[in-house]
Amino acid sequence: MVVLFQIMATYAPYIYLVSGLVALYQLYRLWQVRSERRQAVFSLERERAVRDLSGIFTTAMILLLLMGVTYFASITIPSAIVAAPEAEPTLPPEFAIAITPTNTPLSVTPSATPTGTMTPTPEPPTPDALQATQTAQVLENATPTSTLEAPPLAPQVSAPFCPDTRAVISSPGNGATVSGVFSLIGTATHEQFNFYKVEFAPGADAQQGFTYLADGRGQVFDGALASVNTRGFANGPWTFQLTVVDQTGNFPDPCRVTLNVAN
Repeated sequence: MVVLFQIMATYAPYIYLVSGLVALYQLYRLWQVRSERRQAVFSLERERAVRDLSGIFTTAMILLLLMGVTYFASITIPSAIVAAPEAEPTLPPEFAIAITPTNTPLSVTPSATPTGTMTPTPEPPTPDALQATQTAQVLENATPTSTLEAPPLAPQVSAPFCPDTRAVISSPGNGATVSGVFSLIGTATHEQFNFYKVEFAPGADAQQGFTYLADGRGQVFDGALASVNTRGFANGPWTFQLTVVDQTGNFPDPCRVTLNVAN
């Protein structure tokens, strides 16, 4: 521990310099997150800003702790080492001449006879938790063989899903079956464009209960809006929603499309 404190005391100026640079960067992040929080329109964006503020606060506490330990190491420890008591004085030379060391033979201690010990047989390794979870999910998603005709995964919806041409999901089409990793293709544009976001909710033609998936700060014209990995979705119908937000925080009617996930 003393060696560690001596190293910290030696490199204390560099530690202070790095801590100061990190503190300046955290101040910049604090100003940026506060600005994003004031401009946030949706609750998900506010929650993300709160998490960022919590991370900045935690980093500040760690910096304070590091600088405090460094100060303790560079000030207190060297003083304690200097103030340490000196070694006891040695005997005068005249006494050293008169004293003759004698070699006293050590008594032989019989060594204990080793006794046999039983080594417990190691238990067989337990299966990996992740592998067990994936196996359970595969068994849960397995469809039993039936002679009856399976019902359609998603109901047919006749209402328009993209009422505004500035927010359109063009591919995959409504009611399409997807698996693995695929891209949502479409258009996200506006005369006063600010950003767009993609959300998802369980069920066909869902109207609420959406969860954040991805966003973009640039306009998209018939291109990739988000990449989706169906491994995180249960089999069945899911509704994906595209919302384009303008500079005033308003947005046209979102575009919704129902896709059937079949992993």
